[in-house]
Amino acid sequence: MSKTLILTEKEGWHFQQLKKSLTKINHTVFSACLSEISLTLENNKASLLFNEKPLPYFEYVIVRFIPGGSLEEITYYLNILKIFEAMGSKVFNTAVQIEKTVDKLYTSYFLSENRVDTPVTYVYRGYEKAQKFIEDYSKKRKLVYKPLFGSQGDNIKLLKASSKLKKTDNLTNIYYFQDYLENKINHDYRVLIIRGHKKHKLFYMTRYGNTFINNFSKGAFCKKESLNPRIINLALKTSELLNMSFCGVDIMHYEKKYYVIEVNSIPAWRGLQDVESENIADQFVEILFN
Repeated sequence: MSKTLILTEKEGWHFQQLKKSLTKINHTVFSACLSEISLTLENNKASLLFNEKPLPYFEYVIVRFIPGGSLEEITYYLNILKIFEAMGSKVFNTAVQIEKTVDKLYTSYFLSENRVDTPVTYVYRGYEKAQKFIEDYSKKRKLVYKPLFGSQGDNIKLLKASSKLKKTDNLTNIYYFQDYLENKINHDYRVLIIRGHKKHKLFYMTRYGNTFINNFSKGAFCKKESLNPRIINLALKTSELLNMSFCGVDIMHYEKKYYVIEVNSIPAWRGLQDVESENIADQFVEILFN
């Protein structure tokens, strides 16, 4: 019987969905958190341990959570994924794939270099420089501040000229801003893409936010709607450029153009499943495990 490891913080809804789908194809499912995995190197052999016990060989590893931490900790977690892959496990998504999207600055740069429209972006090091930029530039238009490493709409702020950043809001000292793309009705488009060698599958919805943040985790209302083919094609192009096996692409429409706002390599899909008749975890397993 094949073994699959799901790297997660807790055995929540997404874990249970994947476990049910994997059980249908006779996989034994294990869970572990990356922060609890240790590494030993002895006699030219690497061993990964969880709770001080050696981990068995896993045919597949699914990444559902990467803990936060220092640069060294993040690098360590990504190296663990690389070691799983070197040991022969098929990893979704790989460390290389995650590295392309976990850092919003690199994602924005890479997409703009490949002629994918993204909001105008500004990055500053240092609180004083960032605050002066807000005071000067926000006289012209509103800005959105986002943590460089972040997800689920956490700690995102809409800024005006009078806005003051707090040093305690950002311990990294790197400040990432984008032009605010304002719509009369707060909304964006989420396209979830599963890409295998032989086929791919897309799920999509419109998310209507209670505020300018349109994340389901922040209370957005999700609705299944037919999307403009331009949105679908843009999402597909984005996933192909980044070579993602599984990702969520967030897109906004502003002044007759479509912009990629974010790409998530560890996407949640609970809100999407609420409006989808097909089981998304089943499709994930069918496409990527065959």
